[in-house]
Order: sequence, then structure tokens, then C-alpha cells
Amino acid sequence: MAADVVVQTATDQRIADQVRRYTVRLAVCLIVGVNALFLLVLWGSGVDLDQIFAERDFFDPAGDICLRMAWYRPLGEQDPVRLCKEWLNLGDSTGRVHKFNKDLQVVKGADGKVYVKESAGDGRLIAVVIIVVLLVAGGMWLQRHLITRYRARLAAAADKPA
Repeated sequence: MAADVVVQTATDQRIADQVRRYTVRLAVCLIVGVNALFLLVLWGSGVDLDQIFAERDFFDPAGDICLRMAWYRPLGEQDPVRLCKEWLNLGDSTGRVHKFNKDLQVVKGADGKVYVKESAGDGRLIAVVIIVVLLVAGGMWLQRHLITRYRARLAAAADKPA
């Protein structure tokens, strides 16, 4: 009877060690696989993260030099307004020419001043975020499912008479 307990404990310890090694290997494979899948989805979506998370650049007459002006028609207005289209930012040491973003809409406020309004996004970033959440949740579920199945198979194999 005491020998049976020692054999059972050794078997349980061996199963626990095998499950632990399997869990580590599975976690590494899922991390690499899910990240590869995420990068594939990000690349396939065509979302430009540099453009989305970049700071918006506006002409500041106090610290910039205007190079080219253009006429823009504010939404709902008849008369166009003249705004700076290209400028040099004196605080930018690279010396690159800054340009007015075409995705921005020009609107005239109730006070008569001209403001810039960003257009609504196309939803691709939200779709990428939803896919990332689904990938993480699916990976967690898959890992738990595979570990449970592996543990059950090891236990069934240990219970079989030799």
C-alpha cells in the first residue's frame, strides 16, 4: 500500500513536470505565432501608424515662415480663405518643409475665425484593435484548452495498466 502511494506520487510528479515543460513550449510558440499573425494583419490592413499617431502640424505665424499660400473653401461657406500651404518651422532642426494635411477640413467658426477639423477615420484602426483583442483572447483560450487536453492524455496513459 505504501509502495502504491510512492509510485502514484512519482507518476503525478512526472506528469506535472511534463505539463510544465509543455506549457512553456506552448507559451513560446503562441507568443511567436500570435505576434506574427498580428503583424500580418497590421500589414494587410494598410494602416499607417506613423500618420495616425503623429502630432498634427499646423502653421504658427510666430515661429514659422510661410513658403506658399493656397485658397481653401471652409465647409458651408461661399468665400474661400487664404491659408499657408507650406512652411518652414524654425524650431525644427531638420529644415524639412511642413505641408498642410489634405485630410483636414477647414471650417469657419461662429466667431468668424477659421479652424481646422480632422476628418473621421476610416475604421481600419478600430478593426485592427478588435482583431488584436480577438487574437489575445483566442490565444488564451487555445492555450488552456491544449494544456487541459495534454494533461488528460498523460493522466489516461498513466492510468492504463502496463
